[in-house]
Amino acid sequence: MEERKLLVYDELNREDQNAVDEILESMLKCHNCHDISGATLRDMGKGLDRVDKYMKILPGANYVLAQVLNYIFSNGLTTGSINQDENLNEFLYAKNLRSTTNKDELRNAIKMATSHGASGLRWYEGCIYQYGWGRYRTLTYTKDGINRTIGYVVRKDGKRVDPFKFDFKTYEEYSDFARDISSKGMIFLSPEDFMVLRNDTSLPYGSSPLLADKERLDLLVAVYDRLNYDIRYDGPGRIVIRPRKDIIGGDDDVSTSAVIQSALKGQMRDAEAIKSEAARIAREIKMSGSDAVIVLSNMFDEKIEHLERVTKATEFFTWIKNDTLILAQDFGMSPSLLEVGAVSGNVSMTTIIDTAMFNNIVSMRDFYSEQFSSFIAPKIGCDKIFFNKYEMKQSGDVDAMRTKYVNMLSLLNAMRLEVDGNTTIQPKAQQLFEDIADMLSANIHNENDKLEEI
Repeated sequence: MEERKLLVYDELNREDQNAVDEILESMLKCHNCHDISGATLRDMGKGLDRVDKYMKILPGANYVLAQVLNYIFSNGLTTGSINQDENLNEFLYAKNLRSTTNKDELRNAIKMATSHGASGLRWYEGCIYQYGWGRYRTLTYTKDGINRTIGYVVRKDGKRVDPFKFDFKTYEEYSDFARDISSKGMIFLSPEDFMVLRNDTSLPYGSSPLLADKERLDLLVAVYDRLNYDIRYDGPGRIVIRPRKDIIGGDDDVSTSAVIQSALKGQMRDAEAIKSEAARIAREIKMSGSDAVIVLSNMFDEKIEHLERVTKATEFFTWIKNDTLILAQDFGMSPSLLEVGAVSGNVSMTTIIDTAMFNNIVSMRDFYSEQFSSFIAPKIGCDKIFFNKYEMKQSGDVDAMRTKYVNMLSLLNAMRLEVDGNTTIQPKAQQLFEDIADMLSANIHNENDKLEEI
């Protein structure tokens, strides 16, 4: 191994030696991937440019995504240990070379994984760096019917890694591959230094939920585009204007198309003049606004027909009001947490919020934390990293109610009378005291008459 490294160093510049070390250390330690000839540099897939378009045009997209992240991070991150939490907090709020905190990088990674399907996370000099889609590629090979990850490829300048191919069969040694990839301005990163955070771990780059709803989102984009066009260009719509019949000799049987296209002999004094005038009027009407004044020559009939638009963008006002609801569904976010959508039945908002948090946000937290925990935790001296437990709002209301009951019992107990030298609770207060005590006792016991955990 050492001799091989020395030979490589003789042929490479110093700046490339780290890349060689990485690929040798990571690849040669892999006992099941000695044949690099079967490796494949996976493409990112198509359609993510369309996702960028949705995020840019649809006004509810970034709002919903921001709310998803706010709910995910609302209870913070923990290790489950007070001592290890100190290491975690020190890491989360430390700034990397981009002058952003590791927490922000992690938040941005989850954001892109949620919207685009996947995001890269790189470990470099004690900090993490988020890589957007297209700025990394996954190098895999298949053995025994299982796709296995060898490592990842990024550009040295941090720009997008355009699709390209390696002829892996020509590499007799991994060092040859490392030298070739370095000469192309690329860096190979092992799984210890790079990971892909995905919203679907069955796919190498996840799957954008927005691409699964293209029909509805394309319709929203089309409506917004059409409305904006109508506002900017307040045109008259489709108009039909006919030339006067007497201008061409008064023959009622001659059609407009024959006048303009055929230049019938003996029936047109100046066909070119008519066509030129018709073109001028058409241009002025098409580009006119609602306050335009257009002079119509005496070549045309006084009757002007206006054809109504078959599909009007204004008919979709109700539709575009639901854009936030549609995007919430796409991102797997309960509309109730965004205060959109209808709520049916006599259900309290605390119950709705608790249900939405447990069915949506808590599961998202666990899914993403299970991926990045094994990547980050060992590097900062922690056993694991996960999101703090969500405290149910309904549980908080119940505890507040129990506290009120206890306070009421204390006040009732203080309502005493002096009888024959002894103090006793007033009779009516005594009955109320017992009723509330029974109600409180029933509340803190389950159906098996055992105390509930409070």
